[in-house]
Formats: sequence, C-alpha cells, structure tokens
Amino acid sequence: MVTSIQYSSGGYRMSTVDLMLLGALMQRPLNAYEMKKEMERRNIADWIKISSPSVYKNLIKLCKSGLVDGKTVREGEMPEKTIYTINARGKKHFMRLMRKYAEEPEKVYIDFAAFIANLAQVDHETGIELLGSLQQVLVEKRDAVTEQRDALEGISAYGTAIVSLYERMYGVFCEWSEEFAAQFATRPQ
Repeated sequence: MVTSIQYSSGGYRMSTVDLMLLGALMQRPLNAYEMKKEMERRNIADWIKISSPSVYKNLIKLCKSGLVDGKTVREGEMPEKTIYTINARGKKHFMRLMRKYAEEPEKVYIDFAAFIANLAQVDHETGIELLGSLQQVLVEKRDAVTEQRDALEGISAYGTAIVSLYERMYGVFCEWSEEFAAQFATRPQ
C-alpha cells in the first residue's frame, strides 16, 4: 500500500526495515532469528513492508556498513549464531533516520489509485463490479484493524498509535470509496 523512503548511507540505501532493526537493537542485542520473532510478535509486517528474508539480509548489510557489530557464538551443541549489537555509529545513524522520518514524512502511494485511474478502460458494469470488490476489501481491512485494536492488551502506546492510524486510514478509504462508487454509478456511459 505504501512505499518506503530509501535513505542513502555509505553505499547502500536505508529503509524503514533498517530503522525497525536498529530500533530493536537499541533495546537489546539480538540474533537474526530473535529479531524475526520480535518483528512477528509486534505484528510489524502488518504495518511496514518487512519479511523474514529482509530481516536477515538487512542485518548483514547493517553489520557490513559498520552500524551494528556481530559476534558469532556457540552454545553447547547448538549451531553457531551471530548476535547483533548496535554500536555508537549505529545509534547516531538511528537518530538521523528518526529525524529524517519525522521531518520528511514519506509521500503516500496508494496502490489502488492505479486501478481507479484505469476504470475508464473497462465497461461500466465491470467497473461497478470492481468498485464493489474494492469497497468490500477496504471494509474487511478496516474491520480487521478494528478487531486487532480491540485485542491490543499489553501492547505499547506506540503500537496502539500505529493500529489507530491504520484504522482511521481504512475508515477514510471506506468513506471515499462509497462516495466515488456512487459518482461512478451515475456517470454518463
């Protein structure tokens, strides 16, 4: 739904994924698996484009860029694992990213805008049908976010704020789609 800002730093582009990883490492050192589990526990993938492979890949890039330190450890018969710790340079970079995202909120790209822009390319009845599908999905997403908000016992105020933001956003999308569908239905064919 929303594309992320890519911020260049030392040869590769920083993203919201990097900000989330650095933020988690500000709390405590983690290995890649623990990081992935932390992102899952916090339902980060519902709000930010982040996948398990991107967690692993970006941790390695952050380490290679000198923003985090990796220490390989072995516990008993378990396989080796790398524990990542944010260093002073990484903490400074974390703060630069925090300022960047606060001072330059990203431009929001809504993927279904491309669908709306091309409605004139389909016949009127198909357009009405497709708009009905879009409205149904938006309502389902809004309702799912509302359910998630209602089940937020024990989540941080920050997590609650993000869920509230998405709930409001889907509410606006639902209202807008109802208005647009009504206009579309009455347009001359």
